Amino acid sequence: MNRLILSLLLLGLGISYGLSASAQTKLSSAQTKISSSAQTKISSSAQAKLSGRVLDEQRKGVEAAIVLLITSPDSMLVASTLTDSLGRFSLSARPGDFVLCVRNLGYKEARRSLRLESSERLGDILLEPEAQALEKVVVTARRSRPLTTVTQGKIQLHVAQSYLSDLGSALDVLKHAPGITVSSKGEISLATIGGTALYVNGKKLMLQGEERAAFLRTLSSSKIARIESSPSPNASFGTDGAGGIINIILKATEGEGFFLSTSHSAAYWENLRQSSDFALSYNRSKWQLGLNYSHSIGHHAMDYGYEKLQGGDRSVSTTIDTDKRNTYTAGLDFAWQLSPRSQLSVSSSVSLLAGPGLTETSTELYKGEHTLTGILKARNDYVKQQTLRYSHSANYRYSPSEQQQLSLSADWTHFDGTARCEQPNDYYSPSHTLLRSELFYSQPEKEIDIYALLADYKYAPSARSELLSGLKGSLIKSGNSFVFTRNGLLDPQRSNRFYYDEANLEAYTQYTHSWDRLELSAGLRLEYMHTLGRLRAHSPQGSEEHRGGRLRLFPNLSLSYTQPSGGKLSLLYSQRQDKPRYEDLNPFEYLLDEFSYWKGNPFLRPQTSDKILLSYSLRSLSLSLYYTRLEDYFTGITDALGQDKTIMTTKNIGRQQQAGLEVIYSRRLTPWWDFSANVGLYYFVNRLDYEHYQQTYQRPSCSLSASNSLLLPLGLNLELSGRYHSARQGGSYELSKPTGSIDLGLNRSWQGGRLRLALLLTDLLHSERWDSYGTKDALSLSSWGNGESRKLILRLSYSLGKQKYPKQEQKLEEVNRL
Repeated sequence: MNRLILSLLLLGLGISYGLSASAQTKLSSAQTKISSSAQTKISSSAQAKLSGRVLDEQRKGVEAAIVLLITSPDSMLVASTLTDSLGRFSLSARPGDFVLCVRNLGYKEARRSLRLESSERLGDILLEPEAQALEKVVVTARRSRPLTTVTQGKIQLHVAQSYLSDLGSALDVLKHAPGITVSSKGEISLATIGGTALYVNGKKLMLQGEERAAFLRTLSSSKIARIESSPSPNASFGTDGAGGIINIILKATEGEGFFLSTSHSAAYWENLRQSSDFALSYNRSKWQLGLNYSHSIGHHAMDYGYEKLQGGDRSVSTTIDTDKRNTYTAGLDFAWQLSPRSQLSVSSSVSLLAGPGLTETSTELYKGEHTLTGILKARNDYVKQQTLRYSHSANYRYSPSEQQQLSLSADWTHFDGTARCEQPNDYYSPSHTLLRSELFYSQPEKEIDIYALLADYKYAPSARSELLSGLKGSLIKSGNSFVFTRNGLLDPQRSNRFYYDEANLEAYTQYTHSWDRLELSAGLRLEYMHTLGRLRAHSPQGSEEHRGGRLRLFPNLSLSYTQPSGGKLSLLYSQRQDKPRYEDLNPFEYLLDEFSYWKGNPFLRPQTSDKILLSYSLRSLSLSLYYTRLEDYFTGITDALGQDKTIMTTKNIGRQQQAGLEVIYSRRLTPWWDFSANVGLYYFVNRLDYEHYQQTYQRPSCSLSASNSLLLPLGLNLELSGRYHSARQGGSYELSKPTGSIDLGLNRSWQGGRLRLALLLTDLLHSERWDSYGTKDALSLSSWGNGESRKLILRLSYSLGKQKYPKQEQKLEEVNRL
């Protein structure tokens, strides 16, 4: 409501548009004094409806923009309205010649001439930012830009306008984002149960596990415009992500001209890190070229460990981990406007994550709980680590009319990972006398190729209806080899080759229709998956082959109602799934240390979720109440192996259920204070039922996050953000302890935003941890750990060049006479 009042006041005063006093008087008069004869003519003629959407420079819907429809050439105002939260507008008028004028604070006026003969749906109208100069004083309006907003069930995190853009990488952004959790292993999840699928600009990132985390480390945070998360996306998104999806939207360059931006940062606490990125774009009316490069150099420290009580005997292990890998990435984008209705675009990128690493582990072994019997000192010296990724994409988009659009895409991603790890193990007596030494050596290598072909079609016969449909075919080929030696001799029991092929064929349709206040959307996605896993061990009896095939339908349905007051009530249902990671299907046993093992499981089944969500939003407040049930859910579970060893295996172990209430509040509290808060209340039920183990775990939990953006004197902007997660049930029998952190950021811009300097201190209290504990039969396990989350970061950003936005073919003097 505040935005609406502000827009109306600005329309009357003419502040943001630089109108003269006389122009303001004429504008007010034109709005309020439409002659009765003109009204009679309009009402007596057949009415035509004109609709469209207004977007800002980040292609985000502009709320409360003023839309005017003016007759041509006599300049009479016949209709006006304000855009909704998605930037949409709708006007009614008699057929004729008109000028459409769109105005919003902080943007140049957009004008479009048109002939209205029947109801028409315009394309997107893009607004260009502008600072208004009055003699020697530059007046710019400070838009209300809260960190978090909610639109039609999607939670939008506005990275580009916050301190998150200065953190370094996309993985760092996700770690500090409200409502998103990143584990110590780089696993990303929303608050809901089930896995989370990751998209970049609406395109699914098909990498998994460590490969996905490696990609996110090479994606600079300064390239991100916003992050959208949705617990119940429609059928145009793949069904992967039982817990929902996260879509990373990158910044886009619009208009014509040359533009160069660069940023450089240094971060320090335990280790010094330096990162830089460059982005260049050269755009003409018929083609656009973009080049980018970024790197992040330095070390990252982690400390973790566990205390285990097994069969009455205790062991305590502590590890100091130093990751010395550096990241480098470069990319090229090219788009060619073949005709006014068709465009061809290609993109190519390469990224490298490479460097050594070292873990040093000390494990104390006890008889009972207090009698020390020995000490194991182990190292993992990664003399070589290298992750190389190539990605290539081509897209053709054709719009035969304003109502139709066809998009064809082809993608290929190649991933190549290798490591060389020397693992010396020294055994000591309680008095620290060396008893024996062994040298282990491991050499894992991994190659993954992902091919995908996509076809998407959109048909919008009217402003009220939209049909989406599409086909997708994908092929994943993964080859893994693992060489393990003990004291220089090959260990045939732990060395192997594993090949995994997965073919997917998918089809979807989604139809949406809206009435005056009611909107209904229904979709269905069909997916067929065929898998082939082949293990080639050094011993003949160790070779295995596993085939699988599965055909499934995944429906979704949403119904929403908009109240006269502006409140929106929505009911959504969706069914989704999570497929096992490729590496979890490798049926082989790996040695982590002499007392800990990991083993894959080729018999893993996908886990499926059913989710129902009821949401309500009104101005600054959004409420969501949901229930999720996850069947055949799988997770990594630690079991006892013999008297003194443990083994971790991923298994389908039962059913999970979760009920949750989430509240999001975003508002400008004062002209200098923007505030956002996320609150989540959850109740979790975990029913383990596998092999001979049956147990139910249930527990309530909560999460809180808040962000404050304060405009200080001298143009300084202060940002204070905090997160807290209460104790919560883990995936199996473990319980995670409470954790949280506070971030502080200070920044200032010069030269109209071209030059920006930011100073950040993340995890101010160094309280971000991943501590947990749990008991299963005779095994009691408690683990702890923290990374180098507290960092002092200094970032300098600069933009060079000028973008010229395409002008209208006809200069419309009529509007100026208003």
